[in-house]
Amino acid sequence: LLAATPREQWENPPEDSFLYSLKMYTEVYGPGKATKMGWYDYWQMRTYNLPGPEDIQSQSELESVDRVNRAMMMGKMPFAVPGPSGWWYTGALIDYRPKEPFSSSVRTPLTEGRFSKMFIENTAFYREGLKPWQRGIEIGMAHGYFLIGPFTALGPLRDSPVAATVGLLCGCSIIGLVTCGAYIFGTTIKPTLFDKEGDEPAKGWTELVNWHALGGVGGAGFAHALLTVFGYE
Repeated sequence: LLAATPREQWENPPEDSFLYSLKMYTEVYGPGKATKMGWYDYWQMRTYNLPGPEDIQSQSELESVDRVNRAMMMGKMPFAVPGPSGWWYTGALIDYRPKEPFSSSVRTPLTEGRFSKMFIENTAFYREGLKPWQRGIEIGMAHGYFLIGPFTALGPLRDSPVAATVGLLCGCSIIGLVTCGAYIFGTTIKPTLFDKEGDEPAKGWTELVNWHALGGVGGAGFAHALLTVFGYE
C-alpha cells in the first residue's frame, strides 16, 4: 500500500484509498482501544474496505488511470474496438464533446464519421436538389416495398393463398397511419424545411406527405406483384 501511495499522502491519504481505510481501522481497533468488532463491520472490512493482493495497483498503473480520468474530464475518450476477448485499445483519443457544451448528445465515429455523414446526406430526406414530391415518392416507395414482407412471411395467414394480399393490406394500412400522423404533425408544428420562399407554412411538408402516401402504396403494390408472380415459398 505504501509503495502504491505517494509519500506525501501517507499521513493524510485520500478517503477513497485503501490506505485511508486501513488507517481508520488502526485508529479504532488495537491495544487500549476497541477490541471487539461487530460481524457486519468485519464482513464489510474483508469484502470491501481492505484489498487483496490483486487489488493493489502499482504506481505506474495508478498514473495510467489518472491520465485516462484527466483525459475524459477534458472530453477525450480512449478509442477501443471490440475483440474476441474484450476491448482492444488503439492508443487514439476521441473528442466526444459536442459543439454545445451542455448538450446531452455525444460525438462518436458513428455519428461524426465521414461515411455516416455522407450516407445520411444522400438519403432522400436530406439530399440537395430534390423537390418535396421527389423526396416523398422515393421515401414512400422504399418503405412500402419492404413493409409487406413481415406480414406475408410471419403473419397468421402466411400458409394461406391470400398471404401476399393480407401483407399488401397491412402495408397499406401502415402507410395510411403514417400519413395521418404526418398530416397532424404538419398541421400543428408547421415545419418549413421544404417550403419555398413565399409559400404558406408546411406547404412543402404537405406535398412530401402526399407523395409519400402514393409512393408507399405503389411500392407495396409492386412488391405484391412480385410475390404473386414469382411466389414467396
